[in-house]
Amino acid sequence: MIRRVTRLLQAAGLAMAALALAPTVAAENLHNRAAIGGLENIKAVYDVRKSNPNALDMYLKAIITNVENLEKEGVQADLVMVFISHSVKFINTEPTMETEADYGDALASIARSIETLQDLGVRIEACNGATRAFNVDNDTLLPGIEPVRSGFISLMGYQNNGYALIPVYD
Repeated sequence: MIRRVTRLLQAAGLAMAALALAPTVAAENLHNRAAIGGLENIKAVYDVRKSNPNALDMYLKAIITNVENLEKEGVQADLVMVFISHSVKFINTEPTMETEADYGDALASIARSIETLQDLGVRIEACNGATRAFNVDNDTLLPGIEPVRSGFISLMGYQNNGYALIPVYD
């Protein structure tokens, strides 16, 4: 019973957040010129550590919108996502039976969003330390996701190569 109430509260919170992020007609007139300035290119790395697949799904959709909005701003985006921690449990083709039973629809949506992000040119990596810790076989990662020795090393490397860090945490 407590688990059901917790899931309902999580779903209600995600629904409210989705409504807050929902585009409006007026949003088409908005821009980010002050922040973008004269930039023609932006490099960023998303540090993804979501432990709830519903929340991860919502954030992936928001990141897709970010990529599209950068294009509207006339900026070429060089983006990378590094999945660390619990999030690796939701980006593979063989989730646990419990995860599949509880979050099957979200997992399918996550897979579609990952494919869309890759089609938009976003590079996606998964931390091998996390896949080991959460018993995810690297061979079962969604197509196009590259396992790396360490997600932390990837984050350090990308930042030292001029990528802005975008945390996507719980």
